[in-house]
Amino acid sequence: MSADIDVTVSAIRAVARDVLAIELRHKSGQALPGAAPGAHIEFALPNGLVRQYSLTDAQGKAHQDCYTIAVGWDANSRGGSHWIHERLRVGQALRVSAPRNLFAMDPAHRRVLLLAGGIGITPIVAMARHCAAAGLDWSLVACARSASRLAYLEELEALAGNRLRTHFDDEHGGPIDLSTLLAPRQWDAVYACGPAPMLDALTAMTSDWSTGSVRMERFKGAEVPAGERRVFELVLQRSGLETEVGTHESVLDAIERLGVSYPFSCREGICGTCEAPMLEGEAEHMDFVLDPAEKANHQRMMVCVSRCASSRLVLDI
Repeated sequence: MSADIDVTVSAIRAVARDVLAIELRHKSGQALPGAAPGAHIEFALPNGLVRQYSLTDAQGKAHQDCYTIAVGWDANSRGGSHWIHERLRVGQALRVSAPRNLFAMDPAHRRVLLLAGGIGITPIVAMARHCAAAGLDWSLVACARSASRLAYLEELEALAGNRLRTHFDDEHGGPIDLSTLLAPRQWDAVYACGPAPMLDALTAMTSDWSTGSVRMERFKGAEVPAGERRVFELVLQRSGLETEVGTHESVLDAIERLGVSYPFSCREGICGTCEAPMLEGEAEHMDFVLDPAEKANHQRMMVCVSRCASSRLVLDI
């Protein structure tokens, strides 16, 4: 993590079925760096894992008293959510990063649709509070398997009133019909966070919308079949090292194989921790961090998932 902050768990409470809200305060009692809606922190667990969690209380101030995240129980957890639900206790000391925002709201957007699926409500609830405070023309569509599983439901009902539409799969017999929802196209932008099928459907249905009008944050990156990958030369300019990147390894894997320590976290192209400056080559971008213009510039890449479309890749590492 790029900037470590010592914090203490000051409160833990249930905000839905299998969802815990965790409140973190600075170990010494001082204020924490502030964050805008959409921001996340990296959370270092005592078991060695590092996970990213959205701040539900990010409101764009320079400083804030605490950080609040909400963590859902994941049956397919790789260790993060299980550890938090089973072992995290009030008073425990932890380390987190300063907030980073890859899902920021554009102040030019005045008519906004917020779309959340399941635990994807975590960045969206901060955005809803911001929209209400800023007097925007906004609506929120919050989806979950059942009402009991939607975090912050009562608060959102009070905050949004008739701006809120909920969809619970157990009541409607399945997921929401996004085509009907999006048909009016009456918004400047849609901000969405949720499971991959929801976001994949949203991407397909808005392919002809203007650039920047559909913004989303994913929990998990897309898998790329090994058959679509090719071998290329990797040069680490500052380190004076080079190697070939094979079809079954990432650029990050190759960097580590060369004995170079490089920051990373998610290994799925969604957190931005492993961003690397490019000096030569054409990146084959597979991340969900850079926008289309940034990808077209080929000046930086996420080495955990992105590859090289040319025969040679030179990084400023």
